Amino acid sequence: MDAVAKLSALAQPTRLEIYLAIAQATNGITSTEVADQTGTMPNNTSVHLAVLRNAGLVSSTKEGRSVIYKAKRDALRRLTTYLLESAN
Repeated sequence: MDAVAKLSALAQPTRLEIYLAIAQATNGITSTEVADQTGTMPNNTSVHLAVLRNAGLVSSTKEGRSVIYKAKRDALRRLTTYLLESAN
């Protein structure tokens, strides 16, 4: 469990907002849609998405000309479980 990478990725306010936008999109979301919803510039959005993906918090799948991002909810559950169990 790389808890530090996951927590670091979510500690940045814009990245947290981007993660939440992805998590709310049940069928996935494109980077353009993420940028529109969060008001971030597309190039900055791409950087934040890469950090979230590298931390294992989101997945990306190419569909035609678009890349669809989805939250890896199981990764967040494992992180939460790890933190709760480690606190005891």
